[in-house]
Amino acid sequence: MFASKLPKLAQTSTRLFKHTSQLSRPFSTQVHPDQALQELAHKNKARNNGLDLMNDIMGAEDRRHGGNNQLAPRIRPDVDLSRRDNHPFNEVQPKYDTPKSAIDKGGKLQPVDPKDRAVTLTEHVDGAKEIKAHSPYTSFSGVPVGVDGKATQKKLVDNPDYGQNRILHNPTQDAKGGDVFDQFDIQRDLRTSTHPGLDETAVNRSQPGKPLWQPEPHERKILADVGVDPTKSSFTFRERAMMNSARDQEYLVRGTIHDFTLERPNDQGELKPVPREQFGDLFDTAHTKK
Repeated sequence: MFASKLPKLAQTSTRLFKHTSQLSRPFSTQVHPDQALQELAHKNKARNNGLDLMNDIMGAEDRRHGGNNQLAPRIRPDVDLSRRDNHPFNEVQPKYDTPKSAIDKGGKLQPVDPKDRAVTLTEHVDGAKEIKAHSPYTSFSGVPVGVDGKATQKKLVDNPDYGQNRILHNPTQDAKGGDVFDQFDIQRDLRTSTHPGLDETAVNRSQPGKPLWQPEPHERKILADVGVDPTKSSFTFRERAMMNSARDQEYLVRGTIHDFTLERPNDQGELKPVPREQFGDLFDTAHTKK
């Protein structure tokens, strides 16, 4: 007799669980935005730590069995990258007097020091002027790529606030190009780096008096995404670098870049490709201006 009632009981239970959220909604309490961000940061920090640990285990296991993945050529991602620059032919950023990547007279996009192998991803992203003076990296923005190296969506990440001119680059079209590092590489290096000073309280280095660095309102969610509690009163240089790189969806390309397109705004403000035969004249003009 009891067995005959089981199907009905199961149906009743199914209907009850199906509508549990609706039944409980009037009695639920709203979560404070700060608490929600704290919980998101905690969850993402645990996830990222797990990814780092798994990477270490896989790397150690590979070396244990004589593997050489550390030395194998990196996948050249098929992703459209963009870089904004007001002074694409100048090797120094005029406003901050900071060394940067620039197009040389021969039409190649050169980092400050293309052959340097000592500067790490973290040191470049942290952005200290004395480190940028030796950096082999050029910074771009782009969408994520999958394990096959292909972009997860067809979209160009563009940051017009960084400059009027735009440089476009797809690593698969540059056979002579250097290694390419995406957000997975950069964020992992930032989390695990032992570079001195990263865990000191972040200040605005370029401002007199060095006031504490604070995120903009729209940057708080990005901090939580990279596993940092955005409700804290202060942040470290490491945490600031993690946020900055994630905000820009940053990629770093190491070494000389041969294949790229330079776009400049016309009189109507529309970006148009610049013919390569004009690069020499533009280089000369940029280096004769006071």
